[in-house]
Amino acid sequence: MRSPQATGTAPDQADRPLLAGGLLVATGLADVLTAYGTLRSGPFLVLSGGGLYPVDVTGWAWLHLAVGGALALAGLAAVTGRRGAATVAIGCAALAIAVNLLMLPYAPIRVVLVTALDAAAIRLLLRRRRATGRSE
Repeated sequence: MRSPQATGTAPDQADRPLLAGGLLVATGLADVLTAYGTLRSGPFLVLSGGGLYPVDVTGWAWLHLAVGGALALAGLAAVTGRRGAATVAIGCAALAIAVNLLMLPYAPIRVVLVTALDAAAIRLLLRRRRATGRSE
């Protein structure tokens, strides 16, 4: 493995979780944009055996907006590499996964993609934590 000096980067920047933070910011912004679109559109229509029913998900959209914003901010904090930022980012990502899975019936492809990216970011942050030997 190369040392940070051999690659031309400073030792501070060598262990910053740039990819994990970038993934969290991207998925947080995707959640914010999705929530905004859901708030601007009408209710979802659900077809069941008894007919067609409108389902208002405005409350879930506001929750999605808040969690997406928190996730994007936690991703930015994780990029700084500060103590405790990875723990906050992991917690926000886990919460975002839970909120996204609740919206699975309404947007299955987006939920699966965003959940996979959040899980990858959590794994990257946990691997970095184990490699550095710090409990943040």
